[in-house]
Amino acid sequence: MDWPREKLGISETDLRNVFKYEPKETTVVRLGGPDNEIDVRPLRTDEGWEKWLDTESPSLDSRASGLVLILARRTGQHRVPTLQNGQSLVINEKTSRAMSFPIEVGGAPNAERGLVSSLSGRRSARTLPFSLNTFRSISEKFCLHGSIARIVSRSDVPVFSRVELQMGPPEGPTYPAYVYNCRSTNAWDMDLALTVTHFPHLGLTYAVLFGCPIFVEKDIIKRLRCSSEAASYPLLLPGIFAELERTRHIKIVEDYMDDIEEKIFELDCTPPVEQQMHGPDGESRNRDKRSQWLDATYLRNGLITWNQQLSKMARHTEELKDTLYTPGAGQDSEIRSSAGSYTSSVRELKTHGCERSDIRGEEDRERSEADDRGGDDESRRHEMRKIGDKINDRLLAIIEEYEEKIRECTMRIDGMAMATQWSHGETNVEIALATGRDSRYMRSIAIVTMVFLPGTFLASVFSMQFFNWFVDESGSTIVSRYIWIYVLVTVVATLLTLGSWYYFVFWRHRQRKEVSDDERPLVS
Repeated sequence: MDWPREKLGISETDLRNVFKYEPKETTVVRLGGPDNEIDVRPLRTDEGWEKWLDTESPSLDSRASGLVLILARRTGQHRVPTLQNGQSLVINEKTSRAMSFPIEVGGAPNAERGLVSSLSGRRSARTLPFSLNTFRSISEKFCLHGSIARIVSRSDVPVFSRVELQMGPPEGPTYPAYVYNCRSTNAWDMDLALTVTHFPHLGLTYAVLFGCPIFVEKDIIKRLRCSSEAASYPLLLPGIFAELERTRHIKIVEDYMDDIEEKIFELDCTPPVEQQMHGPDGESRNRDKRSQWLDATYLRNGLITWNQQLSKMARHTEELKDTLYTPGAGQDSEIRSSAGSYTSSVRELKTHGCERSDIRGEEDRERSEADDRGGDDESRRHEMRKIGDKINDRLLAIIEEYEEKIRECTMRIDGMAMATQWSHGETNVEIALATGRDSRYMRSIAIVTMVFLPGTFLASVFSMQFFNWFVDESGSTIVSRYIWIYVLVTVVATLLTLGSWYYFVFWRHRQRKEVSDDERPLVS
């Protein structure tokens, strides 16, 4: 089976085929360094990346803790304009979003209109703002797991995955690590991908965020400035990722709900059947309604899928609380480690002929250091449990909000289906009324036909040679004295025709109805 393997970096095939490279300026964030402050710096050239990775990036051997995050800027992002004195230009949110739009797709949209959706950014998360060699060095230094290539390629489905593995540099030792991968769907603009490798024995986190727009970059830095105490918690960045995705989804849901409500209200103003059948824009109007319904259904399915991923994330906070940060966790291993160290020290002292007093002093010192480390570790675990509870509570609140949005989507979709059914029912009523009017017209025509039919028929009969009409001696035509026969027979035939029609259509039907009404009380 294709399960995650230990110490599996990004393969050379994935480096060349999955990712694209357009070197640009990229921001690196270090949180929890020596000064316990956030360090934000831009890097652009291969030489700058190489120097930073070799000299300033924390390594597994340095016993450093904290968080190191690379915000891989989205393709087409340009720098925020600055004034001559070096101060950043103050811009509002709409201008920031407009500046974050990819330049390669025709430039940024009008800032007054905000972000214009586009299908251009489909591969933005796969296009990296540094060269192939730089990303290879980053993946080795940050111990990135190869599964991120598959997560980035799987762009149409939101994903949160976590696995516990042994990770480390290609030529170095391995350590227990948690690997997290997050991916948002690219069905809408500004999709993101995140990979995190956390080493719990150091409290050190390496992470790369793919496809990061400028306004998201600023938001993440702002959030990290307020989370310095949580720099060593594994789910800090996945939690921020969930917040970013929530912000994106809320805006999308509100826009979709407004559009679908507009379509529902349009159904209340349905034109007559004749205009629907022969109107020039009837087909386009129906196509827009179908597209809106399909889009809203797809959005609801996407929210349900991402909500399931958030549930997995929330459950993982409980797992960390019960395993990695449980009270007393690591205390036994610390005692065993101290005992082993003490035993080796005793053997070494005996080998060199040290006296008993020196051995006892060494024993006391080892136990004192073990007690101090145990107290510090317990305090740290307590702090991590508190942070985990905060993240878990926030995730549960986001999940509840998603459930509310899912219910809103379901209500709008069902409302549109119901409004469509009502509209079809009203249309059917109009068709039935029109059919009734046509049937009344046909009845009038039938009555007129029945009135003239006997006369027409008899006139045809009398026009034949069957009758001998006489003329006078002068040769002028005269009206036959037998014309009354035609009139009499015509009137009688007409009356018989109308009487038969009335008998079979009305009187007989009325008699049957009266009989059924008389028999109904007997049956009951």
